[in-house]
Amino acid sequence: MNLKEQIISNARIEVQQSFCDFCSIDIKKALQEIEAIKNIRLYPKDSIVTFNFTSPHKLSTALNTLSAIGYCEKGEVVDNKNVDIRYCNCK
Repeated sequence: MNLKEQIISNARIEVQQSFCDFCSIDIKKALQEIEAIKNIRLYPKDSIVTFNFTSPHKLSTALNTLSAIGYCEKGEVVDNKNVDIRYCNCK
């Protein structure tokens, strides 16, 4: 398969922590650092992050990045020693 023919998938991640428009900037910047993560959209009112990715590895990297900056996927069990738990106080 050609690189140009890669299958692009869409992720819709509901995170445990709420975030505001200001916090969205940090989340988007962190995800933009991952190669092949595109079309990042954030929905603060619903605590949802969406993006396109090209491989399961990239999805895993994005989920790990979200967890590392304190926005764990809803339902994920969090080891507080390794995660920066954030609570949006910007509102």
